[in-house]
Amino acid sequence: MSEMTLSTKPRIPPLDEARFLDVDLFGQELKANPAPYFTQWAKSPPFYAMVQGHAHVVISRHAQVQWALRTHDIISAVPHKGWGTDLFDYFNGLPLVVDYDPPEHSRVRRLMQPGFTPSRVAKIQPLIEGMVDELALAVAEKKTFDMVTEFAGPLMYRVLLGGVFEFDPEIWPIFINLSNALELVATVPPGAPKPAAYMEAFNAVHDFCGRLIEERRVVPKDDLVGTVIAAHDEKGSISIEELFSTLVQLFTAGLGTVTATSSNAVLRLLRHPDQLALLRADPSLLNKALEECMRIDCLGNFRHRFVVKEHVIDGTPIYPGMVAHMSLGAANYDPDKYPDPARFDITRDPRDILTFGFGPHLCPGNILARMVTRAIVGRLVFGFPHLRLAHPDDVIIYGGMPTERFPTHVNLRVD
Repeated sequence: MSEMTLSTKPRIPPLDEARFLDVDLFGQELKANPAPYFTQWAKSPPFYAMVQGHAHVVISRHAQVQWALRTHDIISAVPHKGWGTDLFDYFNGLPLVVDYDPPEHSRVRRLMQPGFTPSRVAKIQPLIEGMVDELALAVAEKKTFDMVTEFAGPLMYRVLLGGVFEFDPEIWPIFINLSNALELVATVPPGAPKPAAYMEAFNAVHDFCGRLIEERRVVPKDDLVGTVIAAHDEKGSISIEELFSTLVQLFTAGLGTVTATSSNAVLRLLRHPDQLALLRADPSLLNKALEECMRIDCLGNFRHRFVVKEHVIDGTPIYPGMVAHMSLGAANYDPDKYPDPARFDITRDPRDILTFGFGPHLCPGNILARMVTRAIVGRLVFGFPHLRLAHPDDVIIYGGMPTERFPTHVNLRVD
């Protein structure tokens, strides 16, 4: 396990009250309309905010977020109990790849790579395109549909569970139930037990993975699960619990990333008809358009870490015992990197967006996520010339985990 257990939390010195902002970092207001916050934060020094009674620091400038993600001796990925991150414990303390510093991080990350090798991605690309076409035909008959629950979400179940994991459909609900239960963690008061619905879903996946490991050791199979298990048994490079964690992370991270990113992209384009018209007039702009969508509508508003060494960032002191939130969303609005950052411009061709992380913490599945997002958005935008919001005045509610901008629904019409 990577988690550190400390008998006492380091004492944080008195903090400058002028550096505090009264903001709910994970509230609906910020999720629904982050641009006013991000445009200000992206040109300002780090600030403090209170989260469940703990003082956290928020780092928002592009270069400073990059620095924080690679400076492990000052800001560590390794979890520390009692520092104020109970609402992010989605997997009952099991180790996540994002919970390690190098060199351990590189070792665990390598176990995830079999899911995203060029050969595996190339193998499932025709499958993805066929699934997108099949779903497009289905929604064309319905005329109205929810992109989140009836298009992008079901597609990713099939891509990840059927294409990447190669599981039979009757197994899928075990993972889907846990994915749906993860956001319940954020509703639990600090120190309280996790909800029964979450624990039931968690235990079902844990038990399934245990049985699967034993089955594959008796009857090996050349698939993703078999590759990871073989790496563990032959090299001793990952524990059984780390294996379970790896499988669940591959599914839940991939499901949320593509479903939310593609839904946010279509929503953004439909709310900017001039940019949508420009894209339809020049389909070669699709890749640039998607990068701009992912810049301005980053799925993950924040990624948290733990301050383990006193330091000063742009005049703001940080101390051991503090949680640091790198705002990937705000960093994508840094005017030094992206002039006029609140303007949605599909010709911008933004480089080095931090939507998928940075450096050693770059999401290993970002190539697959981009490919699937491109297939979804391209099919809807170019395949349905009358695509529009079913209810233009709909208020979009954002759910998912606390740090995410995951739209719960995006209702569309295609007639």
